[in-house]
Amino acid sequence: MAMESRRWIDLHMHSTASDGVYPPAKLMEIAWDRGLSAAALTDHDTVSGLDAASERARKVGLEFVNGIELAAARDRGALHILGYFINPKCPALLTLLDRIVSLRNQRNHDVIARLADLGIDIDHERLNMRAGADVIGRPHIAAELVRCGISNDMRHAFNHYLGRGKPAFIERQTVSAEEAIAVIREAGGVASLAHPSQLGCETLLELETVCHRLVSAGLTAIEVNHPDHGPRDIERFSGIAARFDLARTGGSDFHRFGPAGGHGIGFGKRRTPFSWLDLLNQRRV
Repeated sequence: MAMESRRWIDLHMHSTASDGVYPPAKLMEIAWDRGLSAAALTDHDTVSGLDAASERARKVGLEFVNGIELAAARDRGALHILGYFINPKCPALLTLLDRIVSLRNQRNHDVIARLADLGIDIDHERLNMRAGADVIGRPHIAAELVRCGISNDMRHAFNHYLGRGKPAFIERQTVSAEEAIAVIREAGGVASLAHPSQLGCETLLELETVCHRLVSAGLTAIEVNHPDHGPRDIERFSGIAARFDLARTGGSDFHRFGPAGGHGIGFGKRRTPFSWLDLLNQRRV
């Protein structure tokens, strides 16, 4: 496919380095095969996949953006911050990620202890061995429940054991959004609010209040295009971008290929144009 026909980008994708199903290099091959001109790898709380993804992207001719997705504390809903153009060797970033992994490991320990109280034995060493270099989280524990025959599938594992309000659910401890944004900026990156529809804001005023706080902390972009966003959401978040002078970002939040309408790389109906990447690049520290 000629480069001039490659007008679309995907700035939100996950690999096996966090909770996706494809290795970083393979993910870049898929992105190229899907006709994209640029892609960002934004794994949760880790930069371990960036080198492999960057190398393969360069070989196939895909413009690559170093990225990350950091979960931040919020009373309800999900507040995630995407970081773009980051230096993955920034000491402040690596220190923050070590702390996040430590908090995650403690949560995993507590979840496994809850399961043990229910008579379900999950071998921590086997869990670590199967995860390899990946950041271990609830999906890995859910997969173990499936392998052990406790659950029929991942959905059952979450609906009966690991989801909010279920017997083995432990609230996640994490960093503040302000700290996440500050560290992304210190790493030379641009901070974007991921999938704002998942914040759980009940009114436009509440959404604007949250965004005002994040902008004051250094947020410079907002994810407008996302599979969870309908036309009214896109209009609303575009308005937020205009009001707070935020760059717009977009991506598929790709983890795996699923049934029709699932999250796929370069999803068809709401493609993100390459021009958005140019504008995002102008916001770099």
